[in-house]
Amino acid sequence: MDSIFKPSSLVDIENILTLAQRKVYNILIEHSRQSIHNATTFSLSVKTIREKAGASLFESNTSVYEQLKAIIDLPAMEANIFGKDKKYPTRIAVTLIAQVEYNKDQEMISWSYPPFIHKMLTLLNTPDANDIGMYVRLPLSVQSQFSSKHSLALWEFCRSRFDEKRGYAESPFISVEDLNKLFHTNYESWNRLNINIVKKALQDIHKQEPTYFINVVEQKVRHKVVAVKFIIQRRLSGIPLVETQNLKLRTTKESLKASNTAQDLKELARNTVVEKFLATLSPEQQTRIQEEAEQSVPEYLLYPANEREQAAYQLQLQINRIAIVEALINSQQQL
Repeated sequence: MDSIFKPSSLVDIENILTLAQRKVYNILIEHSRQSIHNATTFSLSVKTIREKAGASLFESNTSVYEQLKAIIDLPAMEANIFGKDKKYPTRIAVTLIAQVEYNKDQEMISWSYPPFIHKMLTLLNTPDANDIGMYVRLPLSVQSQFSSKHSLALWEFCRSRFDEKRGYAESPFISVEDLNKLFHTNYESWNRLNINIVKKALQDIHKQEPTYFINVVEQKVRHKVVAVKFIIQRRLSGIPLVETQNLKLRTTKESLKASNTAQDLKELARNTVVEKFLATLSPEQQTRIQEEAEQSVPEYLLYPANEREQAAYQLQLQINRIAIVEALINSQQQL
């Protein structure tokens, strides 16, 4: 199990679950996916669950069962809260697990789903492509790194909207009220929600999955933020972000003038000698250059928390890459 395939409707759900519960439930979903059409009860060893969710989340094997039992005891929670999956045009409230059993002798967990959830999960693995449900693929290796349920919820939300072919996506504008549902919080203002939850979650996501950058755009009415949308972009070296051009980039150690620096980089990138040299290298050599450029980025730029910091990271990465290529060219010319 390298990835988890999860229905979008269960990504956009009131985040009542704890971090451990959400991670474990995701693992149960993926385990049951392949046999969902011909089975109603599913089993998995406690050892496997702990390994994939993160053993540090549980004090003992029994605590895995206790977490799942607690899910059954939770009140029904609203799913598909943003209406992304059009198969469910009306608002829906769901319970996630119908029954769970713990066999202490065999150290196995068995469970079953309520009918509505079971039917939803069948759409993840249906023979009729026209009937397949909306879903998101979540790399298990990334999920295991999160230590905050808010970070995990926002990561799933952004992943479910990301367009891999375009390397870009925008969510619709989401009200502060609905964001509170996504995080299971109760902040009246965007400012407090952003400071206490969103900014921290974004920084965590950028650290755990640095191939993506997520930017927040605010919608204001009379100077009050009433809704926000998330812009998700793939972080590629040498390709500027959509909305980061012509910004003054200030960090604790230096100030960069984006317009001047971007122009310098543009001229260097067009240097015929550099481009011809890169074309002679193998993909493996180009990858090593990119890795070396990333390793040379100062630590204070590694995990950007906002758009300006991300632009500074991109510019520094490009500067490093060009410097490495020029050094290789010079070394060959001296031979």
